[in-house]
Amino acid sequence: MSTSDLSAFELYALHWDERDQAITASFEGPLDDTSRQTWQAPPEHDWIRFHLKYPSVTDLTIEGWTHHPLTGIEEVPSGDRVSVTLTGEGTTIHFTSAPVTPTGHRTSKSGSF
Repeated sequence: MSTSDLSAFELYALHWDERDQAITASFEGPLDDTSRQTWQAPPEHDWIRFHLKYPSVTDLTIEGWTHHPLTGIEEVPSGDRVSVTLTGEGTTIHFTSAPVTPTGHRTSKSGSF
């Protein structure tokens, strides 16, 4: 999944796992026709939550930390690794990692029940 694909989704959580030096980023947002096919969602589903794991993290730097959501993500390939920068008002997180791997997703129908 490319950075431009991620811009349509809200990054709602980051989890640092120091045991295997990994960061898991959790996203959610609306499904369009193309992403519905990508995620093999039923036609009636219009919302997705998914998790991306960045393994073997090195060079982690965090500048600031606020309650504002992280709104920008940039991934730049660098040899067999990827350079990742996450930004938001008052926060910048940067790290390098092995290539990202999807770790799970769930689609659903949004709206009231």
